[in-house]
Amino acid sequence: MVAREETHIRTVLCPVDFSDASEHQALFAADLCQLYGARLVLHHNVEDVSAGVAVSWMWAGKHAAFAWDIEAERRMKSFVGRIPAWIPMQARITHGPPTGCVLAVAGIVDADVLVLTIHGRTGEDHMSLTEQVLERSCCAVMALHEATGDPNAKRFACRSGALHRVLAPTSFSETSAAAVRLCFDLARRLPIELHLLHIEPSRTPVSEPDSAQAEADRRRLSGLLPNDLRERAKLHVAAGDPAREIPAMAEALGASLIVMGEHTRAPLRRWFTRDTGRSVLREANCPVWYVP
Repeated sequence: MVAREETHIRTVLCPVDFSDASEHQALFAADLCQLYGARLVLHHNVEDVSAGVAVSWMWAGKHAAFAWDIEAERRMKSFVGRIPAWIPMQARITHGPPTGCVLAVAGIVDADVLVLTIHGRTGEDHMSLTEQVLERSCCAVMALHEATGDPNAKRFACRSGALHRVLAPTSFSETSAAAVRLCFDLARRLPIELHLLHIEPSRTPVSEPDSAQAEADRRRLSGLLPNDLRERAKLHVAAGDPAREIPAMAEALGASLIVMGEHTRAPLRRWFTRDTGRSVLREANCPVWYVP
């Protein structure tokens, strides 16, 4: 019998730039807070300081704002007004490099989850804010698609009554175990059809692994399932490049969320090791929840 473990999410950090995509992102983060009884921290960074200027927290209730913060404060207060009043919430405004400020705030507020929006696709020479945060964050990262971007992008909504198909790739390692546990917890809170996937790495594209190996993998996947979720779970075994197979399986299933484990990587290591997490981020047409 698999032990039941509950996921604890106490603080959700949501960096915003006041765009339409930010509103979708913030409302999703608010729904996540309601689902887990967590507080929401909205964060806006003003990129108008010269190099060497320290990060400063400029907006906090009764504190007076400097002249250059008045507009940011006004927009943040307006943005806060769109969030349901019953969600415990804070707001922060920072000055400095975006990635550094997001990670600094995440550490200060002890964030459990960072909710970000993917703004288009990036090349190897220029990582998006989401990719940079993913590389350096010590907490989970939920990457949503821009609401006005790809029309084929699928949505995952915490308050929707619709059945969601959630894909959880696992390598049977500790790295992926935390992601699988999160999927189990989500399935107990939401109407979810859970799909567990294991991929046998292969240098050549193949549709199926060796039959004996596939059967052994299915037994291992089945052994991960708690009894209360067996009727809502399906098992998949494939072979090939995980960076290609994961988004391909998500597309084939019509999955509205991928939940996967993630290693933080130094830039030098990334040059020599294929980063599956970043590849899935670029190729998937649905949100990706990375669990460290």
